This record gives sequence, C-alpha cells and structure tokens, in this order.
Amino acid sequence: MAQQIDYQILLQEIVRTAKAAAEESIGKTDAESGALLFAYHDILDVVKTQAEIMDVPLSEIGLEGYDLDALLEAQAAHRQAA
Repeated sequence: MAQQIDYQILLQEIVRTAKAAAEESIGKTDAESGALLFAYHDILDVVKTQAEIMDVPLSEIGLEGYDLDALLEAQAAHRQAA
C-alpha cells in the first residue's frame, strides 16, 4: 500500500511540474520554448489518457478540469498577437 501511495505522489509531482512548465512556456517566442510546450502537452495528454483508461480519477492526479488544448490555444493566440 505504501508503495502505491509513493507512485501516486510521484505521478502528482510529474503532473504538477509539467503543468507549471507548460504554462511558463506560453508566450515565449523562441523555438525551444515552443517545442517544450508541445512536449509538456504530450506528457500531460498521455497521463490523462492512461488515467481515463485505468479509471483513475483525474482529481487524484491534478488534471480534473484542466484543459490541455487551452495550452496550445493560448500559445497560438499569443503568436498571432505578436
């Protein structure tokens, strides 16, 4: 049981870090930041998809109500405004 809790904490930390880094990348115009944003989006998308397949509540991993597509939309909007 303790090991399962450790894995949950690990996954929660990965999600928290990926979300923060993705959101920080929004609005940056260099190619590396754009590539990182897509990478973070992909990581979060895989986690979300696998959680849904495994019936893991998104609230338990920090993704409940989190709009992954909004990350890319915000970046696109920022680039259009620039």
